[in-house]
Amino acid sequence: MTSDEGKARQRYLVISAARLAGAIFMAIGLGIIANGFMDLPVEAGYMLFAMGVIEFIVVPVLLARMWKTPEE
Repeated sequence: MTSDEGKARQRYLVISAARLAGAIFMAIGLGIIANGFMDLPVEAGYMLFAMGVIEFIVVPVLLARMWKTPEE
């Protein structure tokens, strides 16, 4: 495995971890909104859900754009 392959694999794992964390935040936020999961206020659920959406959609796009190979 070359160093470029190792970098690509590591970056893919970081992007996947960001998406997974976003999905977990969204699920917890929905749980709080739906039935008061963890006895937190509903506003906290909306905030967690919004953060999860941003982390699930926006963060991977920004990381991919930042790590994009420059065109020659």
